[in-house]
Amino acid sequence: MLPTLSIVFHSTARLWRIAGVVYLLQTGLAITLGMQIYGVLETSIGHSLELDRLMTGYDHTVITDFLKVHGASITPLIGQLRWLILMWMLFSVFLHAGLLYCTTLSDQPKISDYWIGGSKYFVPFLKISASFLVICLVWTTMVWLPVLLSLQWALEYFTSEVVTVWAVILLAIIYLSGLVLLYLWSISARIHVIRYGSKVGKGIREGWKTFVRHKYKILSAFLLFALTQTVLLLTYWNLDAVIGMHSIPGITFMFLLQQGFVYLRVLLQIGLYKSLNLRA
Repeated sequence: MLPTLSIVFHSTARLWRIAGVVYLLQTGLAITLGMQIYGVLETSIGHSLELDRLMTGYDHTVITDFLKVHGASITPLIGQLRWLILMWMLFSVFLHAGLLYCTTLSDQPKISDYWIGGSKYFVPFLKISASFLVICLVWTTMVWLPVLLSLQWALEYFTSEVVTVWAVILLAIIYLSGLVLLYLWSISARIHVIRYGSKVGKGIREGWKTFVRHKYKILSAFLLFALTQTVLLLTYWNLDAVIGMHSIPGITFMFLLQQGFVYLRVLLQIGLYKSLNLRA
């Protein structure tokens, strides 16, 4: 395990420039989309006094009144969000195509390799993303449709809602575990397409075989990745609670720290891809 971690760490460190490119692309798109959303909100509800009341905490009455007054302004924003989310998903396919391509190269990848990989594998990865989106929808329907159909019966049958709540929590854990499995399977499929030049269908099949063969090592790599992400998130929250964003120095420090964490998350993503590459 330690030699593997050493290889992954060394390989990830070599890709710090590629991580910087991904960070800049993500930040640029986030700012662009954020400015568009801000413009719509500023025009429609930016001067509403009810926004101050919403900032104090959750208040169902305030939210209901807010939606009644500004519902017509929010509806166009929701319509735009659908297209913005679609744009982000397409961008994400290109972004991770270039990233995965660079992690498969044995030599030191160049920044130009990132653009080559993103362009070359955008269409195959888009097909893989669409395939796994369908699988996710099927999985979601299988898990939650029976719950929705039997929820009313369960609430009436059991003497306490506690049983129903715990059953839903258990089902949520199973559901999220399935999504993790699909996520790791999709990465293995993409790696197989890059390394062996497989068609999309064969890549998905071989990706599943790879996952089954190395499931414990792949899951261990993901758990380490998720644990590190959680530690970073908790660290940021604790620092935010202690330092706060109440002054110019505090705001500046927390902003820089936040961007540092975002960059580290990109490096962690590269580390996970490299770990899965070793199992392909």
